[in-house]
Amino acid sequence: MRIMLGGAIKELRKRDGRTQDDLATALGITSQAVSRWEANKAYPDMEMIPAIANYFHVSIDELFGYNNDRESTLSRYIEKANKLLKPEAVPDKKQLKRHEQFLREALSEFPNEWHLQERLAMILSIIASTEKRKKNETDALKEAAKLYEQAYKNSDDVHMKELIQSSLIRVLDSLRDYQKIEEIALQSSSISSSREVVRTAMVHDSKHDQYVSEAFLAMLHQLTELLAMNFEHFAAANNPDIYLSLVMLYKSTFEDGNYGWFNSDMCMLYMHAARIYNRNKDYKKAIECLDKSYEHGVCFSEAVKEPIQRPTGASIREAVDLPSSFAHINKLTFNQYIGLFSEEVISKLQSNPKYAAIFDSQ
Repeated sequence: MRIMLGGAIKELRKRDGRTQDDLATALGITSQAVSRWEANKAYPDMEMIPAIANYFHVSIDELFGYNNDRESTLSRYIEKANKLLKPEAVPDKKQLKRHEQFLREALSEFPNEWHLQERLAMILSIIASTEKRKKNETDALKEAAKLYEQAYKNSDDVHMKELIQSSLIRVLDSLRDYQKIEEIALQSSSISSSREVVRTAMVHDSKHDQYVSEAFLAMLHQLTELLAMNFEHFAAANNPDIYLSLVMLYKSTFEDGNYGWFNSDMCMLYMHAARIYNRNKDYKKAIECLDKSYEHGVCFSEAVKEPIQRPTGASIREAVDLPSSFAHINKLTFNQYIGLFSEEVISKLQSNPKYAAIFDSQ
């Protein structure tokens, strides 16, 4: 019962936008006492229970049963929210609006729940990309940024905070809010001080091999994202080898060919190499790279149906804590990129039944 009551007090307090000091003042106790209740380290005196219930405008029965009911409802909401954006799904505008409405209603009941804030922010980001009116796009992005900031503040999950911040940065980039991005950058660690790299200094620790494997994969994945996000910068040299050299490093690392979710990285590296070959009018090489990109995209679509698996390559098999943010490849991904290629390349692909799925979605 202590656990239920402590959780109920905390949830009700957050629901009403009250601080621990507010509750403590109303009850004539210290804020430290309230903190201990909410941390389940102490229990309110029984004669104080009616005053607590009255403060939150609930019955005593509701107070004791509140957390269980709320947690059950919240769990259902979060489960539904997490199903809204499956990697293979491409929601249309009507679906996006339904998703938005559901999440807004859920947040009206749980205004400080970061899972729901993050999901709504993502939905709004997608909606923004479909808006034809600039003002509507900007308004959606601004609200998404605000929600990501709230989710980051409210989350106590280290890995999710990193993902939320990455999403926030992408939205801020779309808004051209470079001052805010710079502020985030100044508060962040350098690469040499990152969690993954710092752990590799524990040479004699029993987990050293694990930490080295995790750091290597994290940096490899991050380098891929850097190359993908800044294509025009690196493509200026008209040299696809900067992408293909990283492909070779991936092949050496995943020497057994079991890339799993990292097929996404391979897919994008080959795709961007193909784009450079296309610009150089080397259409044969462009098609070869596109073919590799497509194959890895198909493999990723299969791999992502299951949670990310530990790699089996000899130098990385000890890795446990793996990257969790990948470009989710689907038919729409290829459909969008194909339009960047020359008619000669497109006609070659269209004549090959292997790629029918790409053009069927157009």
